[in-house]
Amino acid sequence: MRLGEIFLRDRQKTFKDLNFVTDADKAIINLNREFTFYHYTYEDRLPLILKENSGLWARREVACPEPPDELRDFHLVEGFLSPLPHWLSTSSYYGALGLNLVKRYIGDILLEIRIPVDQFPVYIADYAHVLECKLTEYDFGLDSKGLGLGYDCSNGKECTQAYVNSYLPIHDYAGQHHAPIVQVVRRGEGIAVPSRFIKVCDVQPLKHSI
Repeated sequence: MRLGEIFLRDRQKTFKDLNFVTDADKAIINLNREFTFYHYTYEDRLPLILKENSGLWARREVACPEPPDELRDFHLVEGFLSPLPHWLSTSSYYGALGLNLVKRYIGDILLEIRIPVDQFPVYIADYAHVLECKLTEYDFGLDSKGLGLGYDCSNGKECTQAYVNSYLPIHDYAGQHHAPIVQVVRRGEGIAVPSRFIKVCDVQPLKHSI
């Protein structure tokens, strides 16, 4: 049996369950019930994101062949648990693949987002399932072998199904994932995080100045 079939069959099965290396970042909720996470973007998008009555727009659907009922027709905004997670640049299985993808497709300006966690549907997913197929798609000159999950990467259906299967409600997350990604979701397209909860982060790991 392919290792990946475990994650395709059993929703919310994690790499921690199988004793793989997981990330040290935790989903920390403060005493005011606020959760802080981080989102990279491009500098030219800042005025639109930060202006009044705007924010981070959920354009991408929670997409996989068989989305769970509670996430069907939902769209998402993604982010990180820390400004520059360890797994992005020094993953035990994917090296710096994640960081290369961030630089190429996501942007280099870091936003800090603090939301009242009880007012937003927040999940933590494991991007390692997607990275497994990104290894075959991109050549960044990395000597990385991945986890050997055996997904059929010809159409992305298996890795995206495993990715959505990995969604854990934030209150259930305790470091179970190798490559944790924050998912703030909402039904349909629209503003998932209003601008009043967003600021340009004081630290900019990918940029010397703004």
